[in-house]
Amino acid sequence: MSAYRVGAVAYHPRVVTIWEAFRSWFAEQGFPVEHTLYSTYERQLDALFDDEIDVAWNTNLAYVRARWRAGGACSAIAMRDTDRGWTSHIITRDRSLTGLEALRRARIGFGDADSPQAFILPVFWLRREGFDPRSDARMDQLNRDLGKHGDTGGAELEQFQRLLAGELDACVVSAPTLNALTADGAATGVVIAWTSPPFHHCNFTALHSSTADHGRFRELLLRMDASQPELCEPMQLEYVNRWIDGDESGYADLIEAVAESG
Repeated sequence: MSAYRVGAVAYHPRVVTIWEAFRSWFAEQGFPVEHTLYSTYERQLDALFDDEIDVAWNTNLAYVRARWRAGGACSAIAMRDTDRGWTSHIITRDRSLTGLEALRRARIGFGDADSPQAFILPVFWLRREGFDPRSDARMDQLNRDLGKHGDTGGAELEQFQRLLAGELDACVVSAPTLNALTADGAATGVVIAWTSPPFHHCNFTALHSSTADHGRFRELLLRMDASQPELCEPMQLEYVNRWIDGDESGYADLIEAVAESG
């Protein structure tokens, strides 16, 4: 049996630990998996379309770009339970800035230009609500890790530190980032000024033209149990409690935002 080929982006050293553990587990199930790590999601998408890999562990933006390149002939075959229902927030330390009207002319920090959660979707939704951060506020957009689609969180965290230092009046963070900052005690005194509609994050993307055994891969993914000793650490590092069916309904706004921005 030839190995099922998975692509993932090495946005952090833990990605190596995760996929080495997953590879061993899949082998124990009689389904060999080989993973290739890429430096950017753009390079990974090229690999998917060049048949170097069978499936891509994609961000939501990479999935939307795959749909565009494939003319819609691709599917999200699985995702994490934690990929559903993300939101983004504008946070501030000034309680008088709660609400969009109060944020007019404020200095607001955004993340990487290719980050759906820290730039693309917040700008899209804010404009839908009649608030253009480019003209109605003093937008401060920071690129730290282009090609990673916001996965590193570096720009979000740097903008958060600038908020604490008084260099910004507010900044955009994803709900998972804010939850982590709150758990660490770093978000004391921070209030939420605005919250986005919900959206989905990552998924495993496969092309319809592929003849690989995606069904077996998906079946085994959904069987993974975080209580198993060999899976506890890698699933925790991957922020997944359990794998679930791919749900493409949560990408509609990002598809529209990308189409609108060109």
